[in-house]
Amino acid sequence: MSAAPPPSLDLGGIAVTWLADIPSMDFAPDDLLVPEGDDRGPGADLDLTFGGYLITTGTGTVLVDTGVGDGKARSRPGWNRRSDGALPAALERTGRALADVGTVFLTHLHADHVGWNTSWGGDAWVPTFPEATYLALADELDWGRGEYARDHGFMYGSYADSVVPLIERGRLEAAEDGSRLGDRIEVRAVPGHTPGSAAVIVRGSRETAVLSGDLIHHPHQFAHPMTCSRFCVDRAASAKARHTLLDWTARHGAVLMPAHFGWGRVEAANGRFRFQPLPR
Repeated sequence: MSAAPPPSLDLGGIAVTWLADIPSMDFAPDDLLVPEGDDRGPGADLDLTFGGYLITTGTGTVLVDTGVGDGKARSRPGWNRRSDGALPAALERTGRALADVGTVFLTHLHADHVGWNTSWGGDAWVPTFPEATYLALADELDWGRGEYARDHGFMYGSYADSVVPLIERGRLEAAEDGSRLGDRIEVRAVPGHTPGSAAVIVRGSRETAVLSGDLIHHPHQFAHPMTCSRFCVDRAASAKARHTLLDWTARHGAVLMPAHFGWGRVEAANGRFRFQPLPR
C-alpha cells in the first residue's frame, strides 16, 4: 500500500502542503523555552515536528524551510547522521520531484530549517533542489556570515554543510522585507529569534495563511507570548514580533502555519491568544 499524500490546505488557487522531515520529537521544556512573567512553563515534554512547507500555485512551486536533513553530523542525537529521506519522500508523494521546486525560502538559518538545502553527492555537499533559487533575508545572511567567521562550528555545523555549499556555487541570494515569491506570496521580516527571521504570508482566493517559522515554537506560547525560545538571539524583539504577528493573524482571520506544530486559527484575548487547531 502506498503512503498517504502529505497534509495540505487549499487556500483557493494556491495550496500549502506540510512536508515532514521528523514527524515527532520530544524536547524537555527547559531545553527549549525560557518562561517569562507569570509563566511557570508547560511542565510536560514538548512534542515538536520538523520539516518544510511546499507552496504550489498554477505558475510555480516554493519550499519554505528544509528541515533537519540526512547525513549531517549533529550533536543532538535525534538529528545526527539521519538516513530517513523523509522530506524528499514527502515531496514525491505530492507528485513532484526535487527538480520541480523553483524557489527555496529560508525563514532563518538554524540547523533544523536548512538541513535539506544540501545532500551528499559522493564527495561534497551539493544542492538538493537542482533548479531552485535559494533565498533568505539579507539581514539573516549577514548575521550568518559573521557568526560563521567567528565559529566554523556555528549552528551545530549546519552553516558549513548546508549553507556554505550554496554560497560557493552562487545559489543563495538575498531577499528584502516585503519581497514577493509570486503574485500571492510575500516575505515579512520578524527579527528577534534571529536578526533576519522571516514569516511568509500566502493569500489564496478563500484563505490567507501565515507561515511563521520559529516565531512560535509551541502552543504554550499563545497564552504566554512573552515566553521565548532559548535559541532566540534577542528575546525582547522576538516577543514583540510574536505578539504583533499573532495579533495580525487573529485580526485577519488567517490560518497560522507554524514550523513545529500543526496549523490552526488564532484568537486574541486580553493581550494573550487562544489557538484552535485545524485538521492536518
